[in-house]
Amino acid sequence: MSRCHTLLMFAMVAMLSVGTALGADEVKPKKKQAKTPQRGIFAQVMKLDLSAEQKEKVTAIQKEFGPKLNELTKAVGLTKEDRQARMTAMKEAKEKGLKGKDMREFVEAKAPLTDEQKEAQKAVAEFNGKIREKLAGVLTEEQKEKLGLNKKKPGANKKKKNKAE
Repeated sequence: MSRCHTLLMFAMVAMLSVGTALGADEVKPKKKQAKTPQRGIFAQVMKLDLSAEQKEKVTAIQKEFGPKLNELTKAVGLTKEDRQARMTAMKEAKEKGLKGKDMREFVEAKAPLTDEQKEAQKAVAEFNGKIREKLAGVLTEEQKEKLGLNKKKPGANKKKKNKAE
């Protein structure tokens, strides 16, 4: 009888270990995520051919401005559905050939924002401008050209024209 119990115990242990071994294959290992994912302007800059010194400076700028940018972006308060609706509206506008102000008006009509969200978006845009200025000081002229930092802001010449009159 004791041999029978021992044999049954070994059989149960074997069944359990095989079952857990097979079940372990189904569990997918988690991917390691970067502590601060590269998004927006920082991701674009890192795609450029940067020297080691430039990479250090860009990383320092990202560490300095990244948390504040994330905070401002969260303050806009767009849900996943809101972002999806705005992206769909942008695609529609591009298909219609709209650009600039016409595109913004079209997107706003399709997926309107609250006044608070508009103010938060303005704050994000202003802060992005500061980041771009900092990054422009680190990059070469060719890199700025690739990134589009050399473009004049719309309406920049209007101020000069008004002063001349």
